[in-house]
Amino acid sequence: MKHLHKKIIAHNSFCSLLHNLAALVIIPVFLIPFALVIMLLDNYLGIVIMMTLLSCLTVLVDYSSFNGITAKGFFLGIIKTSTHVDSFMKDAILADQIRRFIQLAIPPILSLIIAAFISSNGTDIRLSTFIAAIIFLDYSITTGTLIFTRNILSANVHALISPPLTAIIGALNTGMMFLFIHDSIHIPSIIWLSITFILSIMISVWAFSYTTDRCLTNIKEY
Repeated sequence: MKHLHKKIIAHNSFCSLLHNLAALVIIPVFLIPFALVIMLLDNYLGIVIMMTLLSCLTVLVDYSSFNGITAKGFFLGIIKTSTHVDSFMKDAILADQIRRFIQLAIPPILSLIIAAFISSNGTDIRLSTFIAAIIFLDYSITTGTLIFTRNILSANVHALISPPLTAIIGALNTGMMFLFIHDSIHIPSIIWLSITFILSIMISVWAFSYTTDRCLTNIKEY
């Protein structure tokens, strides 16, 4: 619990209460009912649209917290004077990655549970596997994107990348949906789940290593 508390404190040094409320409460409250309406027509399409919007919002909202943190010469302010700045930054970055995964996982899982209660037919394993796979996929996409966008200090640039980012995430999510629905290349769904899970682990490690290295370099040089 002590280690968890340290990570939360470090994370909240960059993220305001409003940011956390928006990411973990406000955005899901709006997106879940929206997804459920679409899921009345098609379960997969509802999840795809919700996850695409959620992923794009996750990247855009990040500008209010960790924007430019890996940019060359980024000034960390009073944090730089801490005698434990190395561990503090690592705690903050690790907690951010955990929070992002939770932020992406809660809405589709709650949507699945609510849809199962509403539907007399319940839910199937394939849909559950698809949701798990798309959570890992979108976590990988958003985390990988943030490796790039956290090198940018301009809010205008963040706004400019929003439309193409939405299109790319939407295309990847749609592709995953068709692989599950049509099974055109006859690869079991559990394989796609395994691939996205491994991808998310690899990108998490890369993001953590790159971000901490860049931050600690800035601390030493600036």
